[in-house]
Amino acid sequence: MPVHLAPTLRVLRDEIDTRWPRRDRTSDGWLGDASHQARRSDHNPDKDDQSVNAVDIDVDGIDPLLVVRQALAHPSTQYVIYDRVIWSRTRGFRPARYTGPNPHNKHLHVSVSRQRALEDSRRPWGVADAKAVKLGDRVLRDGCRGGDVRELQTLANGLGARLGVDGVFGPATAAWVRTFQTTRKLTCDGVVGRHTVEALRQSIPSAPTRPGTAAGARTLRRNATGDDVAFVQRFIGVKRCGPASGRFDATTEAGVRWYQGLRGLAADGVVGRATWAAMGVHVSY
Repeated sequence: MPVHLAPTLRVLRDEIDTRWPRRDRTSDGWLGDASHQARRSDHNPDKDDQSVNAVDIDVDGIDPLLVVRQALAHPSTQYVIYDRVIWSRTRGFRPARYTGPNPHNKHLHVSVSRQRALEDSRRPWGVADAKAVKLGDRVLRDGCRGGDVRELQTLANGLGARLGVDGVFGPATAAWVRTFQTTRKLTCDGVVGRHTVEALRQSIPSAPTRPGTAAGARTLRRNATGDDVAFVQRFIGVKRCGPASGRFDATTEAGVRWYQGLRGLAADGVVGRATWAAMGVHVSY
């Protein structure tokens, strides 16, 4: 039998491609190179049927923590590694620090069981239609992970924070939340509940100083200018959109496509009603 990716991992990869068709695939991989072949690795083919039971998925353009969440619920999964954290079935999928030489911050790694029934399973992973958790859907506190934490960090950076947008509610995020709560005269507990979410959204500046430029008042596309464009640039962040210039250029369009892909929207680079709503903005047109 020729060397092949385990069928259950092909199902996973296909679902990821369906949800995020424009994702970056630079760091994708499955078949081990010479360094993998020199040691025991799930990237090396099985001796019994030549299946490779591990896949690496580039994290740029997807919601990696959504994929992690779905992988941990699948019966074929043995372990997942992402951003120096490993979740292993042998530990009940409790997160633990991964100390290997590769931090897995550019890709996430999924390994599956070598049992034939599990590696050949066609059971869906639920990635293609999984609901993305939005800010406000749950209470956030230290230790939470997910797309809603990433959204919180993006909003915080729009207010001047310098947080890493990694989807992990760690000490830096908690400290910023407590500072924000203090300045807004909220209960300073570092927990992001309904009142803190409302205060966050009210604090994002839209500055509608020109007609039609309030966030959510119109559809935005390439060459648009205004305070609403600057809002989008601040919301998505300087890493993806560049500085908040208020001019919808090619960099801004690429950032919008990335955000749309992250939220499971049509990645057309146009900020319409669905994209405004995903940002938590009231649509007024």
